[in-house]
This record gives sequence, structure tokens and C-alpha cells, in this order.
Amino acid sequence: MTITNANIFSQAYNSTKDFLNGISGLDSRNRFKANYIHASLPNINQKGFDGYPFIVVRVDASEENKSFDSSTSTKVFRMIIGIYSDDPSQVDSMSDKIMSNLKDETQLTDFKAKELSSSPMAWDLDLKGKKISFRNIGIIGRLRV
Repeated sequence: MTITNANIFSQAYNSTKDFLNGISGLDSRNRFKANYIHASLPNINQKGFDGYPFIVVRVDASEENKSFDSSTSTKVFRMIIGIYSDDPSQVDSMSDKIMSNLKDETQLTDFKAKELSSSPMAWDLDLKGKKISFRNIGIIGRLRV
């Protein structure tokens, strides 16, 4: 499905999630029917929590270069891919796979122009006192819709 004015947020999120699901070996645990990509931080105390590592995808959209036709403009998508794990080496290996696939011009083609950035690895404690490492990968994508 293509991104339109009617589905800007949902389809941009779905395209990013599909891109991540298409990366071979991204889930280091090789979970069957894995639920490791989320739209927000999962509740780690909930019964359905699938464990670490997991990914959180956030998508924001804005407009620029408006045209005379009010239904058409350049949309700017700011996507943040957060990678969380109790093992820092998993954060690094997942980050490597995501970045290398993002640089592949045949991947995530819904967006015509892509800019990439990433944060340094950081850590925090989860609700159970476990040390969790994380990194954010930022993507700015543009698309005329």
C-alpha cells in the first residue's frame, strides 16, 4: 500500500515496520511469530511481553513546499527506531543490520529521500532494576504526496 494524505501516519509506520521485519536475522532470538516491534514502549510487567531485545518505532510527519494544489505537498517523515536490550552487543548488532539495510537503495523505497543519524548507546534501569541498553536510529524521509 502506498502513502497517501489519508494514511500518512499509519502507512509510514507500517512501511517502517515491514522494512524492519524484512531484515534477515534482526531478531537475535529467532522468535516464532515474534512481537518485538512496537509503536510505544511495551509494559514489561504485562503477561504478553515477549522479552528483550525489542524495537520501538515512532513516526512524525510534517509538510513543506506547499503547492498551488492544496492536496499536494512534500511530506517530511521523522522516524525514530529505538533498539532496547539487556545485552549491549545485541543493540550493536541490530543497529549494524538496520543501518546497512537503510543504506541499500532498494530498501524502504516508500520514501524518496532518506537522511540517517543515530545516537550513542545509553542505558537505563527497567522497572525490575535490570540494566537495559538502548540506541535510537533516526531517519528523515521525504515524499511528495
